[in-house]
Amino acid sequence: MNHTFDSYHIESLHDEWMKSTINHSNPGPGGRMKLPEQWGEGYVRRIQLRPGMELHSVDVSLRENHVFFVGVHYPHLEISFTLYGNGNWSIAGSQKECAIKSGTGNVIYINNAQIRFEHRQTDRLIHLELRIDMRLWRQLFTEFPWHPHDSFYYKQHSLSPEIQTILDQLQNCPYSGPMGQYYLEGKAIELIAICWYGMDQTQDMELRATQLKKADIDKLYQAKEILRHTQSCPPGLLELARQVGLNDFKLKAGFKELFGTTVFGYIREERMNTARMLLEQGQTNVSETALMVGYSNMSHFSALFRKTFGFNPSEVSKKRKISDCM
Repeated sequence: MNHTFDSYHIESLHDEWMKSTINHSNPGPGGRMKLPEQWGEGYVRRIQLRPGMELHSVDVSLRENHVFFVGVHYPHLEISFTLYGNGNWSIAGSQKECAIKSGTGNVIYINNAQIRFEHRQTDRLIHLELRIDMRLWRQLFTEFPWHPHDSFYYKQHSLSPEIQTILDQLQNCPYSGPMGQYYLEGKAIELIAICWYGMDQTQDMELRATQLKKADIDKLYQAKEILRHTQSCPPGLLELARQVGLNDFKLKAGFKELFGTTVFGYIREERMNTARMLLEQGQTNVSETALMVGYSNMSHFSALFRKTFGFNPSEVSKKRKISDCM
């Protein structure tokens, strides 16, 4: 099913989206709107933080493929995060297709361009977006990685534990009324600061990485892919170095220089993100999840999870049950 609409400010973007995808029913608690049964299962939630700044969260599973063509006719900045699910999107006239995948975030700038977004049937998507009208909020940002006249900019990054914590706080605000509004506004501004600073860090790492030979960089990316696919039982450093054709010193030093973390730090981060995703899906308990991501010691797993996200793994299922009842 295809949908086409245009937006000239954030409010019109939301209104057109509601008319095209949901219905005209009144939103429930916290701006949450349930997906009609004929569309699938889940909800879309909208929170207006300030004029020109909104927080959108989506948790849906559709019954058929949907393709959205959205014309954005104002300077729109979107800082988005995909906690679970897959999809793809592109800009009209561009040959490049951008992936939506679990555990990634995006900084997207669009102005007078059309975006195409595809959500495939049965794929559950848990996604959060901070949408900003740059005409009203330019003062929050200093230098831009795009030219003022550009119609499109895109940068993808992985979700750090720090960002994961803020996303959880945004989804589980402990306050209501005016205090809740102030809390969400503060967390949104904190998220902007971290993502903007993170872009600078990424650019710095990429600049430093240019000192590595291209062949070595290719081998380090190969090592990262091996670790991502074997995170529950990864090879040792010497074995990994042998597999990609590097010595262990260059593997350790180059990995830290290129990706900003150690080999073991990357494995731990991937394991924790996978564990959180499994627990949020509700298909496994804490003990089963720990074993699936490579931990036989439950106390050690729980301590690492708590250190990474700021709460115990046992709390994830409780939060999911509370969210499902809202």
